Amino acid sequence: MSQEYLGDTFDINGGAVDLIFPHHENEIDQSEAKTGKKFCNYFLHGEHLLVDGQKMAKSLNNFYTLKDLEAKGYDLLAYRYLILTAGYRDRLNFTWESLGSASNALNKLRVEIRAWESPNLVDPNFWQRFLEAANNDLGIPQAVVVMWDLIKSDLPSGIKSATLLKMDEVLGLNLKKYVGKPIEIPENVQRLVSERENSRISGDFKKSDTLRQKVKKLGFEIEDTAEGSKVKKI
Repeated sequence: MSQEYLGDTFDINGGAVDLIFPHHENEIDQSEAKTGKKFCNYFLHGEHLLVDGQKMAKSLNNFYTLKDLEAKGYDLLAYRYLILTAGYRDRLNFTWESLGSASNALNKLRVEIRAWESPNLVDPNFWQRFLEAANNDLGIPQAVVVMWDLIKSDLPSGIKSATLLKMDEVLGLNLKKYVGKPIEIPENVQRLVSERENSRISGDFKKSDTLRQKVKKLGFEIEDTAEGSKVKKI
């Protein structure tokens, strides 16, 4: 099947560590005996995904499907973000807490880039750093660190937009949907946010918490930052 779609020799063959022997060795023997050519240039063997510290397996009935994640209200791209934080040689321990942290990080990223200007020019230094990380044994977790360095940098937002979208061609987080597209906040929510900010500044924290809950019931969440309150859609 691989040769039908990829040719006699192709670049990368992926699989889990438990396929090193005998599955991948058999693939090499059968394919190279048939064609007389090198089967593939690189074998990348990924470590197992753990669930609450145990190997995920049907026999243990400790696995989740993407539908399970959706049923709990998670954006599936949050799971993708979680996967990006671990190298393929490293075991990743899936827990609902780790997925929640990944979801928070992704939402924080989306909120940040909504305020940016339209894409301008790609910054060559950040793009080179990103490529070097990604090309070093598929060092995607290190590439994600570079991405956050870009986000926190003092570069003009138009340059950051263009560079981030270039990075997202590798990461696949669909960030084009959010760059430079502010959230439309209804007037009643804006009034509550403004009133809540005044209460927080004046030290009336009880009223501030009450207003935060009112905003949350309307489908928005308030995040306090050094620059003031930011609002994101839940």
